[in-house]
Amino acid sequence: MTSSSREDIKDANYTLDVTSVNDLDPVISTVVSLNGKRIEVHEKDADIAMQYIDDVTGLVLDPEYEKKVLRKIDWAILPIIVGLMSCQLMDKTTNSYASIMGLQKSLNMSAKEYSWVGSSFYFGYLIFQYPANRMLQRLPLSKTLSLAVIAWGVILMCHAACTNAAGFLACRVMLGVFEGFMNPAYILLTSQWWRKSEHFMRTCIWWGMQGFGTILGAGIAYGLQVHRTGPHSFPSWKCVYIITGCITLLLGFISLIHIPDVPTKAWFLNEKDKIYVVERARENQQGFGNQKFKWNQFREAILDPCTYIFFFYGLSYAIPNGGFTNFGSMLLKGDFGFSTADALLMNMPGGGIDIVFPFAVGIINYHIFHNQRLISCIIVNLIVTVGMCLLNFTPHKSSKLVGYLSFYMATAVSAGMCSVVSSNVAGNTKKIVVNMFYLVGYCTGNIIGPQTFNPAQAPGYSGAKAAMLASFAGGSCLIMILYVIYFYRNKKKDRLVAELGDKYSVPDNIAFADLTDMENPEFRYSL
Repeated sequence: MTSSSREDIKDANYTLDVTSVNDLDPVISTVVSLNGKRIEVHEKDADIAMQYIDDVTGLVLDPEYEKKVLRKIDWAILPIIVGLMSCQLMDKTTNSYASIMGLQKSLNMSAKEYSWVGSSFYFGYLIFQYPANRMLQRLPLSKTLSLAVIAWGVILMCHAACTNAAGFLACRVMLGVFEGFMNPAYILLTSQWWRKSEHFMRTCIWWGMQGFGTILGAGIAYGLQVHRTGPHSFPSWKCVYIITGCITLLLGFISLIHIPDVPTKAWFLNEKDKIYVVERARENQQGFGNQKFKWNQFREAILDPCTYIFFFYGLSYAIPNGGFTNFGSMLLKGDFGFSTADALLMNMPGGGIDIVFPFAVGIINYHIFHNQRLISCIIVNLIVTVGMCLLNFTPHKSSKLVGYLSFYMATAVSAGMCSVVSSNVAGNTKKIVVNMFYLVGYCTGNIIGPQTFNPAQAPGYSGAKAAMLASFAGGSCLIMILYVIYFYRNKKKDRLVAELGDKYSVPDNIAFADLTDMENPEFRYSL
């Protein structure tokens, strides 16, 4: 920072400056950020939560009553996100099950065409990421999400009507288009409903419970496989898509009528509860969102190195994920020697790890690491890296299986990184852009992942295993860099506020001004 910028900061008075340019466009706050930039916040640019600010003026939260409000939110919102996330993974892993249940033979699909089954899904996801994120910002959040889920369920059932590889690949692309709404919506819902200190645990729950989808999907596939009767019965792989599509469709309609678009419209909260929800959002310095696309926030996101760290971490996690999602059952059958039925059942332990491990990491993170989620993520990702070494380099089936199952521990890390986006990226437009970069990386990795499984290397797929190891090792380094950046940004903010001394006073309601994490002098990054 230059000396002139530092002087601007020292002369700045961080109090709410209520003036107006005209009656239609009042300036509700004037702030000088800690990088020396003077910002006027107009009423139309403020967060949605600002319209409720008169209701919470002078409110002191009662801790006991706040716990009751939090329980209401947890029981009303979390199960729906958990259900949708479970369906999301169950629907994606249907390919892995169907691949050993006759899908390829039924559609005359070559091994190379099957590799594109996994990748084509993420082409749709990738192409529609910007429109999906923009729609989630501009349109009612929960209704947009729910309608996308309903469309997703219908397209999933259409897979059973396919008679050739081309039609099946087209369905996969369209499925990816509508799943592109899911993860961005969950991240936005998490930042709306819970405090920053609560994000990691809640994200671990809804992200980790995708393991229930793995267990349910594997159980459905196993039941259809072993109870199939007669050579002319309806193909079991088609039943998998129809059943999972129906479950998804049902959850889409439930979420449409259940989840409110903003917390202050929640049917399950009384008026006092809604006031508490607004005041709880103050801690996050983010509010509920803003429907206006702000180019200054877009530029900040593009210039922030953390945006690209999220992109490359998403890539590093998704390369193994894309491989496991589409080739996991084939690896268990071909490389490990399990029968078709046993290979389907062996997906269940991974689902159990998905459910239990992220929750356990969340508890350990809170009690041992004092809620430093990035430290927890680094440790877990290094453990998974060791597991990938076992999968690559050990000849024994048991130790290789331990390495294979260690992949599911990475769910806790990806949950942690989603919670970091929720907590550490402020400004609604910036959050949308960073979210998009993260998920574009995730899409790209899932496109690359299936292509690492070279049919010529079957059944061991040594190239794919090496790619998984390199991905997790690189991901660990990226999280370490992110921790260092956030640590020093917090230190810089604390130091400059201390230098201001009595000249610094907190602007009223700056938490609801829709400022970015770098513009807001009160914002601190969660480590």
